Amino acid sequence: MISAVVLAAGRAERMGEQKLLLPLNDKPVLQWVLESALASSVHEVTCVVRDLKAVRQRIALAHHRLHWLINYAADRGQSTSVIAGLWAIEPRSDGALFLVGDQPLVRKDLLDALIQRFEQSSALIVAPSFKGQARNPVLFRRELFPEILRLTGDRGGRFLIEKHKSRTEYVEWQQEMPFMDIDVREDYERLKELA
Repeated sequence: MISAVVLAAGRAERMGEQKLLLPLNDKPVLQWVLESALASSVHEVTCVVRDLKAVRQRIALAHHRLHWLINYAADRGQSTSVIAGLWAIEPRSDGALFLVGDQPLVRKDLLDALIQRFEQSSALIVAPSFKGQARNPVLFRRELFPEILRLTGDRGGRFLIEKHKSRTEYVEWQQEMPFMDIDVREDYERLKELA
């Protein structure tokens, strides 16, 4: 079984406001990611947030496979959300699929393609690539969980992909849309046109 962890506890300082709660069409950015994860073949979805009250005021999504987790150490870097999410998943999971909360156009077909490759290979890491570049989301086999739990600061999956290059497989993706994220206001305006 595969567990998904959605990383949604960042400060979003460059935007000047919480970008994950900005409306995209009729729902917040983060809700798009959660719905795609729930539509995929993952066993469960754990969403790691900084301020659960603020999130739940905007996102009413409820599902028996969706769990919320507050990261009180979010100021110490993304690794704290990665580690908190990993501790929270089903202990028997074969892998953890990490998604970022600011990629609202990620879709079920991409997530399921990663899971299918994972299940058909012995790769430690499966990631999508677009034009030869590794992208998010990234799926890690349970053998790597001890290494993930030792991450610090803003270190994340890229470090492990570099370290385990020979045991990483890529799913080449032809469209850029799933990988578009929101860092600045211009990104948000562009996504509003595409959503």
